[in-house]
Amino acid sequence: MLETVSALFVDADRKVLLGLRAVWKQAWPGHWDAIGGRVEPGEALEQALLRECREEVGLTPTRYELVLSEAERFPERNGAALHHIYVVSAWEGGAAANLVDEHDEIRWFDLDEMAALPNLTIPDLITLVQASLTRG
Repeated sequence: MLETVSALFVDADRKVLLGLRAVWKQAWPGHWDAIGGRVEPGEALEQALLRECREEVGLTPTRYELVLSEAERFPERNGAALHHIYVVSAWEGGAAANLVDEHDEIRWFDLDEMAALPNLTIPDLITLVQASLTRG
C-alpha cells in the first residue's frame, strides 16, 4: 500500500506553511495541503519526512511529532494509501522556498486564515496544529 508523509511546519508566530497542490496532481489538485509526499520502498517514515521536506521546500525538520496516521478518506478517487502527518516545530535551512513543480505556490497561514480556505485538503489539519500547540 502507498504510504505518504506530510509536514505541517509551524513557526514562532503560530503560522503554518502550506503548499497549493499543482493542478496536474491526481489527488487534491488546486488544494492547500501540508508539505510532503510518498514514502519510497524500504524507507523509514522519518527518513521520508526529512527527504520530502528538503526536496520540496529546502527545510530539514529537527523537531517534529507524528500527530496522525490515517487511511485515505477517498480511496475510490485518490487510491488506497496510508498518510502520516507530522507537526514540525523546528527546522534548519532558513526560509522556505518552492523548489519543485508539485506546488503552484507555498505560503504561511495563521489558523484563522487556514480555517477560511475553501480549498484545504482536510479541515483536520487545523485541529492537528491546534492540538500540537496546546501540548506545547
